[in-house]
Amino acid sequence: METSQDISATPKGEGAGGKERRLNRRHDCEGFAEGWVSHPESLFRGEIRDISLSGCYIRTKARLNMARFAAVDLRFTLKGQRYRAAARAMDVRQGRGVGLEFTFPDSQPPEWLKHLLNAFIETAAPPAKRA
Repeated sequence: METSQDISATPKGEGAGGKERRLNRRHDCEGFAEGWVSHPESLFRGEIRDISLSGCYIRTKARLNMARFAAVDLRFTLKGQRYRAAARAMDVRQGRGVGLEFTFPDSQPPEWLKHLLNAFIETAAPPAKRA
């Protein structure tokens, strides 16, 4: 099934936090997330609200004890599937959430992430018109 949308498309405009800084299109989502920060040692839980090839946003009421660029071991559940990714904190919003950038060993998004994002596009795409 072909869609006119691209999981790697560059976003346009501004996000909720001001000027758009993401390199890839965000896909709204709903799921549970848990992040482990090794330095300083802490754990936070929240809701994953959007995801892209380059990262995600976790909404949490936690007072996050982490600095920008802190390494995060992220585990999350979307569409009934569990995932795990390494990330780093890019935008820490105390009592509101954290924007995370994925860090992949070979700098390329893994296939599981591409499949997940394509699933979001397919469910959001309008049905094809019949001739």
